Amino acid sequence: MATVRLRTDQDITACLDILKAVYETSRYPVGGVGDHALYFAKDDDAWVVETDGTVAGHIALSKARAENVAVALWRQQHPEDNQVAVLGRLFVHPNRRKCGSASSLIHTAVEEARRRGQRLLMFALIKDQDAIRLYRKLGWQHYGTTVFKWGQENEMAAECFTSPVL
Repeated sequence: MATVRLRTDQDITACLDILKAVYETSRYPVGGVGDHALYFAKDDDAWVVETDGTVAGHIALSKARAENVAVALWRQQHPEDNQVAVLGRLFVHPNRRKCGSASSLIHTAVEEARRRGQRLLMFALIKDQDAIRLYRKLGWQHYGTTVFKWGQENEMAAECFTSPVL
């Protein structure tokens, strides 16, 4: 059975190991893995999912920052709406997919956002069709497509979604 709990500093090593396995199978995150200790430092709140006592996945909530492409597009469309946060850093070990872990993590983050009176925004790169299907299945609403850029010359279309209405 899967259990979602707040991430602790002791979980970072396991999360990095999972992220490396995810990158090998799906090239997520597109910028590569490298030393991602800083990758987790920007999270305001984060959770892990455990199965059989082992960390199997991760999700985070972060402040809505203008450099996030989902936030930038949302603010173009809804300039007065400041009650948003960003869902991100969702990944589940490839051997633990299709077991409900990602859905459990997303549900936990959505409930926390509701408690705060916030909507969640997120984007998925067009290459990540499994993620896009999952968000649609969970009732997330597509509000546009934009371009995500990384590195010096890399870019890809990004589908932007907002969490189900509060």
